[in-house]
Amino acid sequence: MLEYRDWYGTQNWSDREAGGIQYSIRYIIIHDTEGPRDAALAWWCSPNNPSQSSAHDLIDSAGVIHHCVPYEKAAHHAGGSHIPGFNQPDPATGRCEPNANLASIGIELEYPAAPASPPWPQVQLDAAVAHVRGLVQIYQVPRANMLRHAEVDPKNRSDPRSFPWQDFVARVYHGIDDALADTLRNAAWNAGGIPFNREAAFPRYAREHGLGNPETPEFDFGIAGQQYRGQGFSRGIIYARVGEWGDIREVIW
Repeated sequence: MLEYRDWYGTQNWSDREAGGIQYSIRYIIIHDTEGPRDAALAWWCSPNNPSQSSAHDLIDSAGVIHHCVPYEKAAHHAGGSHIPGFNQPDPATGRCEPNANLASIGIELEYPAAPASPPWPQVQLDAAVAHVRGLVQIYQVPRANMLRHAEVDPKNRSDPRSFPWQDFVARVYHGIDDALADTLRNAAWNAGGIPFNREAAFPRYAREHGLGNPETPEFDFGIAGQQYRGQGFSRGIIYARVGEWGDIREVIW
């Protein structure tokens, strides 16, 4: 069970609004602290912090999640970052507009400063996976929008450092991608006026054999005293004797 602790000691946050536009959460950006948890928390409320940095959450090495900035606010964790497809650097100033913080959640993971490079604690990784997975589901963040700070900020080419990124992302999205695809298929079929059933034999057969999109609902027909069911797809018509769903056949239009 995840352990959360609210810590609202920082005032380093902004509204998710700029230029009359209210931004919604589209990205999650992962960082490491490069130092102890308490040093990061102290820095986020220090008057000597020139960038007024902060993060929404800090997950310490024991797996405890410290919630620092409400998600409806923009934490100051990646302000200078370039997120392709969201913002672009201004040719004159080099600043990226709109600010990356406006549409992102920033997660900091406690990790010692370089050159120390110990293995990441499993309890911390497990907590990070569970917590971030929950955020992905709440805010519908696609896999492509799960980012390392190093991917969007040229000044931080190793952040989070020594982190098992591919395994982390795979664990966060395990099963979620399938659920998203099924929801999308269901919406698309229904938009065409055709009921979708993920477990039905015909849609599964059509996907596995590359028969394209559905052109008709399922329909029943009979011949020589036998009852059949069929369905038309863009690259063929498939059919089976009713009750014998393991023996699906196809014909061309």
